[in-house]
This record gives sequence, C-alpha cells and structure tokens, in this order.
Amino acid sequence: MAEKEKKETKVKNATAKKPGRFKQFLLKIVDFFKGLKSEFKKITWASKKSTLRNFVLVLVIVVAAAVVIGLVDWGLGGLFNAIFKGINNLL
Repeated sequence: MAEKEKKETKVKNATAKKPGRFKQFLLKIVDFFKGLKSEFKKITWASKKSTLRNFVLVLVIVVAAAVVIGLVDWGLGGLFNAIFKGINNLL
C-alpha cells in the first residue's frame, strides 16, 4: 500500500510542477525581455563628436554628388538640345 501511495504522490507532484501553456508562454516572454535587456547593456553608442563628424561627412558627400549629377544632367541636356536643333535645321 505504501508503494502505491508513493507512486500516486509522485504522479501528482509531476503534474503539479509542470506549468500550463499560458504560464509557459508568459515565462517565454519574460525570458525574451530579460535577454533583450542584457543585450541592450552591451550596446556602445558613438560619441556626440563622432556622430556630428559622420553627419557632416555624409552631408558633404550628398551635396557633392548632387552637384555632380546636376552638372552631368545640365551638360547632357545641352548636348542633346544642340544635336536635335542641328537635326531640325538640316530638315
């Protein structure tokens, strides 16, 4: 009889220890946010000076690229206009 009672209590304890599906879901969410917090602690942010220097560098490159593209567009537009005017004059 004692062995049967031990087995029954073991079965009850085993089923009682396992959390339900919703609780497992909540525990996974909690673990996710704990991991997220630890990963955020590992982030090293750039200094204000470095960020400003990189911003100015990008701004200069964008303006220079815009000027180059504008000049190429203007030059090719003038060239095509001259070609088409020449063709129209021949006809």
